Amino acid sequence: MQNENKKLTLVKDQIIAQAAKLGESLVTKRTDVLEVRKEMWREARIVLRDFDDVADLSIFAEEVARHERQYVEASEEIKKLGKMLDSPYFARIDFAENGGELEQIYIGRFSLFDDKAQAFHVYDWRAPISGLYYDFGTGAAFFKVPATGAVIEGEISLKRQYQIEKGELVYMFDNALAIEDDILRRELSKSSEARIKAIVNTIQADQNSAIRAEASDILVYGPAGCGKTSVGLHRLAYLLYRHRDSLSSAKVRIFSPNAVFSSYIEGIIPELGEQDVQTLDFQALLRLRNKNFRSPFEMMEQAAAPLAFSADCGRRAVLSATTPYCLLGGNVVTRGSFLAEDKARIKWLAAKFSTELISDLEGVISSYKPVFENVLFYDSVVCTAERLENLYKDRTNQGTLRSKTERVLFYVNQCYTEFFKANFKKIAELFNNIDDENYSDGIIRAKFEEEKNIALADIRNRSFPRADKIYNKFLNKQARLRGLCPSAARDAMRTDNLFFEDALILFYIDLLTGRTAPDKNVKHILIDEAQDLSILHHKILKRLYPASHFTVLADVNQALYPDINIHDIEALKALYPTAAALPLTKSYRSTYEIMKFASAIIGREETAFLRNGKAPVIVRKDPVQAVLEILGGLSAEYNTVGILLPTIGEAKAFYAAVEGFLPKKDSPRPLQHITAEAGSFGQGIMVMAVPFAKGLEFDVVICPAYKEARTEHEKKLFYLICTRALHELFLVEQ
Repeated sequence: MQNENKKLTLVKDQIIAQAAKLGESLVTKRTDVLEVRKEMWREARIVLRDFDDVADLSIFAEEVARHERQYVEASEEIKKLGKMLDSPYFARIDFAENGGELEQIYIGRFSLFDDKAQAFHVYDWRAPISGLYYDFGTGAAFFKVPATGAVIEGEISLKRQYQIEKGELVYMFDNALAIEDDILRRELSKSSEARIKAIVNTIQADQNSAIRAEASDILVYGPAGCGKTSVGLHRLAYLLYRHRDSLSSAKVRIFSPNAVFSSYIEGIIPELGEQDVQTLDFQALLRLRNKNFRSPFEMMEQAAAPLAFSADCGRRAVLSATTPYCLLGGNVVTRGSFLAEDKARIKWLAAKFSTELISDLEGVISSYKPVFENVLFYDSVVCTAERLENLYKDRTNQGTLRSKTERVLFYVNQCYTEFFKANFKKIAELFNNIDDENYSDGIIRAKFEEEKNIALADIRNRSFPRADKIYNKFLNKQARLRGLCPSAARDAMRTDNLFFEDALILFYIDLLTGRTAPDKNVKHILIDEAQDLSILHHKILKRLYPASHFTVLADVNQALYPDINIHDIEALKALYPTAAALPLTKSYRSTYEIMKFASAIIGREETAFLRNGKAPVIVRKDPVQAVLEILGGLSAEYNTVGILLPTIGEAKAFYAAVEGFLPKKDSPRPLQHITAEAGSFGQGIMVMAVPFAKGLEFDVVICPAYKEARTEHEKKLFYLICTRALHELFLVEQ
């Protein structure tokens, strides 16, 4: 213990010394930045006379930018050292390479290198040698150096874990196996926080394999609570560390299921030592192109509506004597009114997300052939229709309507230029005779350009039609082929308020035709809750980011909407054929009792980490009264409570029923209603619909709308609700 305290003191002294040195350099760098800026502005006030003056000013600007970068880098390093001072490392392994000397390897969130001694005091958890801690117990071990492919073999003689808080060693113990269960159990037993946690000190061997996988694309799948999201985020941090010369945070995107989840994972990448990464969802992506479209969650409510009337369940029971549960947009829906108003859209939803329809649409666009006519200048032929048709043909199978149209327009423009040169006198005579004028050469050219531009616009409209025109014609044909409602197809094209599914398809058409250009600067995409995206969503991402590799995270047991979601892991594998498929088999989030209960709902025996707790409680009474009683009896240690309901309408109704009884502020657990438009994950009591709970976890989960699950949809729905709970689960049965 004494030696360990000495080591900790040594490391903290080194951290303080490095921070102090950086602090001094920071002052100098700040002065340098200010001086260079002043000099640049002095020079800028001088009138720029020639190219050399502009070049000199450009050099000043580059110098300012360089000093500012150095200042920001030093500031970030000081912040990192500040975090290290609180907990410099969490593990140690004693490793001797075969034929080499024993080395003590201390592992932390960040590395600490001593320039004077030319040695590491602490290794970053992402360093190749740190992988030994996650993958092996004591005994023979090896690690691979990715940069060279070399495999370093040796033996681990000691494996030690630490808990260091506020710079003080709280405890330590040796463990001959992988990550010690006691440390993991202690971490999992803590109350949840308002943000996802870093798990660098408790990463399991299978999780580590996924994080460090050398495959360009990976598909990680497994049960709820197995750590898919954490693995994906830690993998991004690892890739940014591993490929620092070629990959930066600006070239990475995270695709999130919704804005609530985005708020939940916010800040985790900087916590792992990298610049933050942009998080997007499909709403944000489409907003860049379409101004008005309906919410994807409204689409999901439509998709869920027929499922709510499955078997003999009828309409859900009332919430109380006066407050009914609601299904669509806060309105009470009966079986009859649902069938009358929404049946057509439901059928179209199934069609629009089908592989067959998407394939038909791709075929229509790839085989599109405009009808060309001879391009004329009055009675003279400028270029022939046959020549335009040949130019429009796809020579590489990679061309888009845009690229083919641009090729044709370039040729036609050339033909007009040559025609003007060869026939100037005739053209001038024609315009002068028509208008009975004697035009100057400049006016003759301008009038000829007007004629040319009219012809080019006609060709452009023929060969590069707008997405809405293509889609409208396509939908009408599909309505006839599939026996679907043609008026619903026309309603889909109300561009003032598009259905989300139609906005999505229109965006895909723009990608296929080339109207929307792919983003080749993005090099890596993380897709969480990939099973919730349709095949169309995935095709859009692959076409929009053609230079990107993918980390795909999925659990098909949480796919709630059969017409939209992907329910078969093999379908995801087919979408990413080059991806390494990496299963995670053990669930860590919920207690053993909760996970056992949830697994029984879907008829699967999921492997759960053995952390015992209270059994799930089923309550049979008025939902509002039951929930208020449950909340009143919860431990003050719990930070987050999720009140989860199947649909947005039900969540809205329940919130209205309880908001008069619970404080919304000035409380350790304030009440908030999470919707598509408002609310972010945080400490308190959160009332929300299940779609917004994807990927989240709560200390306590309460479901006021529980019932015996009979259909596949209901089984997945209640499995998802139950597996959001860390410590306690309450189900109110009506």
